Amino acid sequence: MAMAMVSLHRHRLQLRHTIALTVAIITITAYTDAGSPLQQRGWLTLRAERRVGLSENALRIMPRGGSHDASADEYEAIDESKRLVIVIDVDNTLYSERDLLLSTGQGIESQIVRNTHLFGLLHFNLTSDQCDELYNRYGSTIEGLRHTIPPDQVEHTMAKFYNEVYDPIDFSCLLGMKTNEDNDQVRSGYDHNNALQHRRALADFLKSLSRNYPVYLASNSPKAHVIRVINSMGLGGVDFSGILSPDMDCTLKQDKSYPNELIYPTKSSPHQYYKHLLERYPESTNRIILLDDSLHNLDEAKSVGIDGIHVNKPGRSLEEGLSEAIGHILPPGTVGEDKTFTFSDIKYLQAKNKVDMNAISPVVWDQLAQELALRLHDNNINVLRIADLGAGMLSMLELILLGGGEEDRKKPSLLDLIDKYLELGQKNSYPPHRITKVEYFAYESNSNLLHECKGLLVRLGFLEIEIKSQESLLIFNLPASKSEHDLEITIHLRTIDFREEKTVPSDLDVIIGCCLADLFDPTQFVLSLHRFALGCTSPPLVYLPITFVGTTRFDPAYPSAPSLERNQVIPSDTTAFHIYSDSLTSHGHNLDSNRIVDAMIDYGGSLISRGSSDWFIDPNLNRRLWDTMIYFFGISGAREMMMKYNYDASGWINRCRVHPRTIVVSNVDLLFHLQAQSRAHGVVGGHSLPRTVVGEPRQRVEVQEIQFVAPYNVTTVTKIWDHSDLSRLSPDQVEIESIYSLISSGTELKIFSGSFDSSSLDVNIKGMADKSMEYPLAYGYSLVGRVVACGSNVEDAQSLIGKLVFTFSPHSSRVIVDRDAIHIVPDGITAEDAVFFPSVETAVSLVHDANVRLGENVGVYGQGLIGLLVTSVLSMQFPPLTSSTRCFGSITTFDAIEDRLGVSSSVGATSALKPQCAEAAGPHDVSIEVSGNARALQSAIDNTCNNGRIIVGSWYGNKDVSLKLGIDFHRSDKTIMASQVSTITPALAGLWSKDRRFSLTWAVVKSLQPSRLITKYVPLDEAQQVYEQLDRGEERVVCFKYD
Repeated sequence: MAMAMVSLHRHRLQLRHTIALTVAIITITAYTDAGSPLQQRGWLTLRAERRVGLSENALRIMPRGGSHDASADEYEAIDESKRLVIVIDVDNTLYSERDLLLSTGQGIESQIVRNTHLFGLLHFNLTSDQCDELYNRYGSTIEGLRHTIPPDQVEHTMAKFYNEVYDPIDFSCLLGMKTNEDNDQVRSGYDHNNALQHRRALADFLKSLSRNYPVYLASNSPKAHVIRVINSMGLGGVDFSGILSPDMDCTLKQDKSYPNELIYPTKSSPHQYYKHLLERYPESTNRIILLDDSLHNLDEAKSVGIDGIHVNKPGRSLEEGLSEAIGHILPPGTVGEDKTFTFSDIKYLQAKNKVDMNAISPVVWDQLAQELALRLHDNNINVLRIADLGAGMLSMLELILLGGGEEDRKKPSLLDLIDKYLELGQKNSYPPHRITKVEYFAYESNSNLLHECKGLLVRLGFLEIEIKSQESLLIFNLPASKSEHDLEITIHLRTIDFREEKTVPSDLDVIIGCCLADLFDPTQFVLSLHRFALGCTSPPLVYLPITFVGTTRFDPAYPSAPSLERNQVIPSDTTAFHIYSDSLTSHGHNLDSNRIVDAMIDYGGSLISRGSSDWFIDPNLNRRLWDTMIYFFGISGAREMMMKYNYDASGWINRCRVHPRTIVVSNVDLLFHLQAQSRAHGVVGGHSLPRTVVGEPRQRVEVQEIQFVAPYNVTTVTKIWDHSDLSRLSPDQVEIESIYSLISSGTELKIFSGSFDSSSLDVNIKGMADKSMEYPLAYGYSLVGRVVACGSNVEDAQSLIGKLVFTFSPHSSRVIVDRDAIHIVPDGITAEDAVFFPSVETAVSLVHDANVRLGENVGVYGQGLIGLLVTSVLSMQFPPLTSSTRCFGSITTFDAIEDRLGVSSSVGATSALKPQCAEAAGPHDVSIEVSGNARALQSAIDNTCNNGRIIVGSWYGNKDVSLKLGIDFHRSDKTIMASQVSTITPALAGLWSKDRRFSLTWAVVKSLQPSRLITKYVPLDEAQQVYEQLDRGEERVVCFKYD
């Protein structure tokens, strides 16, 4: 159940997740692609692609100070025009060994030292003092061994050293320690531990830096160790440009091409260790700064022209060192600085579980079975081990064993699905495999539910075989002879919070948290999962069904209305749920599941599948749950409506009861790998770590593009570009390697269906004016990529290479355009957001043409992509206001698709309504029509005030539009205005130019972060399928992604 904690007394509810409901007001996307497990991981691939290749701007930097920094006296000698490259040491620099030892009693470097001493003793009979002497003299013990053992033993010794010293290291100290707050039974999971706050701040700082500078990690430890540190610290989401480590090249001694190359070079051999970095960033145009805790390493780096900042010394933290590197602070030594109703947790859960079974995403459920079947087969195991961290009344166990849901929403049992996929594997020549036993570890801290849990198990045929009171443990067993699946099932029922488990289950296959994750701070939750899974040899799957993703709403929703009795306003349902969500957020609830995904990735996990699992609570079919929800609204949100906003909260609650309607609660099911499977291959948390070596460009490049060839027919065309042909680029052109391109569904569906005139593509966009709209047609105008080549006349070619740019170009994996036809994406804007540039500009243009004044009420007809962006932009201007029984500054949106209304309410609509509510909600001072539907245009005209304005942003193609413009319209003095983004309206031309509006658009893109609206990422070869889905209204916003 997508739940959110309601503020009740501890003695009323001893369980955090039994009295909650879904009321999030956010915008998030649901990834519900069906297919194989590998196909389901496409989102992970996307995230990895997004992080490859950063915009590396030449930024001004401040001077360094101190013995290993540029001193204050050298300030004038520093060339501030050079590009900054940041290199960060890992051990005792990314983290503080001292802090780890103080908080956990164990560190990472101390383990390295201990293992090094043991290695020296076992293999060379060296004492600890002798090992340390080698360290002090050569910068590392292994470097010292290189210089003191026979040359023919070096390669073997160093390889053995890195295995024996680093493989046994226990990284649990980096996952953090439990605090006293972790034992609070009623807290929602938030922990304000200073160390964790510091860790989050560091991650955010590094993420920001990596969007603006090349940021490398450099360590004398092997690369695998560095990656484990990154994941354990929650830094998997940082876009590091690469890792420098002794094993980055692994040049073999017998390779005669490199006779002078050392095997496993360390920082003590700076010419070789930093070779690739120095080649990529020559000193003439770049300034490389190393942040390290070792003076020896800083001295060595200085000898090859790398500046240094000594960190993790008294008075100089890593954060301070980074701030110094980018000029935020001066270096040391310089100057200046609820009919009657009684709440019952059991009755609530009984009602809720019924709705849960219908809601759970069948796509993600099936994907879970596929992943488990693969895992069981690949690991050659026959025992399925599951942990249920918020077991409630064992509803997930029932679904796993028996299946659940009603009629068309019925799901098969998980065991049946796994058996099906194992049998499919056998048909494909795999060896026979089946499950013989299930071990189920259920954690439920609410002792009020224990009787119900035992009752369910008895009904299912289980026998209670053991009670361990001191361990709060009951064990039940179902022999294989009594199981319909012919396998033994053991239930370990723990009446504790899973975070209190002292002996965590080992070798779990999946951890389940139904309606759980949204009650925690995402980082704390992920850390708890990692601690819980420490006993697992292979990191388990994590399945989080019924997790918050959006809004709570009524279907249909009602607009605001005057409350004459109270001289107040009864808020619209949309506004009421906004307030309720704000209340929950203020009590510490996470209403954004994207944060859960990000936290998983930060700690090395990957998203496998994501699917919508909305609750539909019909007052006729689910009365108990419906009444409970209204009860929750009354004891929480209504108070906020009255106290903070002076709304008639009683009137709103009464309207809900007098007019009971279906409550729709937006949820999502999430399936993860707790640790990304590809981490051993240089991928961390879904983000690939680029090699530090820049390879030779390929001479022949395969380029894909889509072409509309006939109505309802789009195909993918493949071309080969010969990069050895220098004439492919005209002197003033640039070549762009695509990252994303966005489908503009309004326009492109007209082309897909053939509903367009044979005219120019766009007379105002360079490169489109001379191309006519006729089949076959390559189309699209929202593409973001990186510049990979420039023509001979491009003056800024050197700085342009690698830049993230936007271009009005068709969907293609590579494009060639004129230099003056590209827009450099401003710093701080991701490629996913930048691809919305033309759509956001369209929304800005519509709002400009509407000329909305303070206090005017606006109606927006259509909540497709442009409609949602118009709503978002409008919500940025003026807050909604009330005075007595009047509302001002409202944004009322209309659409026939329920899902769009949910998103609309999350991006700023004060009312998000079905079209049949338009008359009750109006009239509006201004109406903006962006639906492409003539009935919506008629409704906009009919429900606009006399003297009001109707802005038509839709393109109707070659369709005839019939409107009723009778006597009422004739007398209304209403203005109908067509709005098109390609030009500036004459009335605004004196103030606004295209360049100024472009700049505003980028600012709006940065603020809105519109990529949260994307519902699906697809490759070009799925174009036909995705255009059909868009045409049927099955998808909202789709983006092509390129490898």
